[in-house]
Amino acid sequence: MQDKYKIIIGGFVVAIFFVILGVVLLGFANETFDVIAGLFGAPEWEIWFPPLPDYEMPGFEGNMLTNFVVGIAFTALILVLTFLIGWLVTRRRAKG
Repeated sequence: MQDKYKIIIGGFVVAIFFVILGVVLLGFANETFDVIAGLFGAPEWEIWFPPLPDYEMPGFEGNMLTNFVVGIAFTALILVLTFLIGWLVTRRRAKG
């Protein structure tokens, strides 16, 4: 196997490790700003509506397996997009 593929696979394994660590350790943690805002009685209002509110799939709140799948899927998506952009940039430089 070529060295570049070993690096890609190794990086993806490390990324999955951090996804698992984040889901297990941070999945049930309160956000600091929410806690502090609650102490001051500040009202909550949205400035934008993200596709995954509170970093969870709507209807599957608190489900660790769903959080693992979503975390790994988005990690893979970012990896693919990064390599696609890198490929396009190197292809463009090779032509010019």
